[in-house]
Amino acid sequence: MKRPDLVLALVIAVGLLGSPFYNTELVRSQLIGSAPVGALGSVLVLCTGLALAWRATLRRGYVWAHPATLTWDDFDGQRPAVLTRRLVLDWAARFAVAAYFFAVSGMLIGFPSSVAGPIALLVVIAALALLMGRRRSFPSESLLPLTLALVFVVPLWTYVAAAALAAVALARSSSLSHTASRDTLIRHYTERMVRRTSAAFLDVWALLPAGRPVPWRNALASRFVVTRYVVTGVLARRSALGLPVFLALAVVATHATFPAVTSVWLIGIGGYLSLLPFTAPVAQLHRVPGLRRWLAASDLQLHAVTCAFLCVLALLWTGVVLLLGIPASLGTIAAALIAALSAVRSVTRGPLDFSSMGMVLYEGVLIPAGLVRQLVRGPELLVLGLIAASFVPV
Repeated sequence: MKRPDLVLALVIAVGLLGSPFYNTELVRSQLIGSAPVGALGSVLVLCTGLALAWRATLRRGYVWAHPATLTWDDFDGQRPAVLTRRLVLDWAARFAVAAYFFAVSGMLIGFPSSVAGPIALLVVIAALALLMGRRRSFPSESLLPLTLALVFVVPLWTYVAAAALAAVALARSSSLSHTASRDTLIRHYTERMVRRTSAAFLDVWALLPAGRPVPWRNALASRFVVTRYVVTGVLARRSALGLPVFLALAVVATHATFPAVTSVWLIGIGGYLSLLPFTAPVAQLHRVPGLRRWLAASDLQLHAVTCAFLCVLALLWTGVVLLLGIPASLGTIAAALIAALSAVRSVTRGPLDFSSMGMVLYEGVLIPAGLVRQLVRGPELLVLGLIAASFVPV
């Protein structure tokens, strides 16, 4: 991107992100309206943002290195410094976003009576996430950010003190940037290049999580092969189960902070994002025609089984969200089912066909209408369905 374009993009971004600070009343009327907001709304937003940033840091996306440069870094000792710098930059960006949303929520609905506790929580959790991200992972660590829900049960300073003690205990642990093996760095670099290439060619469904072995002997043997395939594929993505949990908390936090946003849209968008990782089994079959020929079943049967199973998952997820305080209605149930159908529709399109982009000139701008039509398959059903669900009587 050229420098003038970059400056223009930065000016636009600063204007949009700064709108809640200099146009507070307009933004408050659009997102909150006249609905009452709880006093702990901004703290709830902060805890949700910290949980998401903490979980993202624990994914350790900085552990990769180019094979060629890795050889030279092994000789001059620059590898640990490069990995550490990459970790710090990613960590700082994530927690800066969490701090920004806390500031926005405070401007719109008011800060708590004492901001010392939330600021201390932000600093301590950020430090703990950084220290955990720099060391090797351990089982079930991705569930630790869920402990931020304890802030609303136990005294805030008690949780801050416990998190600070954990951070101090990890301060002297060995750094992953020094101990990561060459094989690990190259494997993660290969996975990163696959994701970047997929994104460059708009093959976004290649970014869905890969499956892990399932300890189920003869999983695809006997009858009901399609059902077995879908269930096994979902179980193989069990590492993505944390995402629906965090999205459920994000939906609750958004509803508590911005009550003017209807629950239909929150359930629909949250359910769609929660179900996408579990559509990977059927997405693989449509991205790779050779795999599709391996499964001797019609498209109708495959899609029907996948839709039915994901509808069940969507209703279970919606039930959890409703128990957390989202108001229930026929519209929210319809939104959950629409989210499941939209997720399946999104991943059941064939590979992108760049030869049928269908360029259309509109207001002096060439728009690849054919390409856009392929890319919006699924999200268009979600948007139209949620608009219709908004008019469903309670």
